[in-house]
Amino acid sequence: MCKEIESCCTPIAPPWEAPQVIPAQLRRVNNLIFRKIGQIARTNGVEAVTPMHGWIMEYLYRHSETPVFQRDIEREFSITRSTVTNILQLMERKGYITRRSVEQDARLKQLVLTEKGRQFHEDTMRALHQTDEYVASLLTEEENTELLRLLNKLYLGLK
Repeated sequence: MCKEIESCCTPIAPPWEAPQVIPAQLRRVNNLIFRKIGQIARTNGVEAVTPMHGWIMEYLYRHSETPVFQRDIEREFSITRSTVTNILQLMERKGYITRRSVEQDARLKQLVLTEKGRQFHEDTMRALHQTDEYVASLLTEEENTELLRLLNKLYLGLK
């Protein structure tokens, strides 16, 4: 075998550290944030509520004066119908929400927080705010502003 072929066919040793590909790094950070949310949620007594349940309860709480339907949750959180269906069924079984028929269209079901859901919402929001404060404290105010600007730019570009 000639030297030229030998040198081009020699396997290159992998780098010691995986490349910092943006989606992979976002996923790692997301996993760590969810772990922190879980840790803080346990200290607030809301470990039974997943972060997504908390965000949906917050959305329902914020929109309590207007009818909210499953499609609104799908759009707001950019998740598929089947995923939302599973999440809402579990939330209903746990007593956080109810589905009410709408007079104009019996097929539509309005999503409404129960009293238990409202209480969990308050406790969950406290845990989410504590997590947000913790994560924000890891960066300067300018870094937080720039990070949010860039994340929003990615969100709008990928939407």
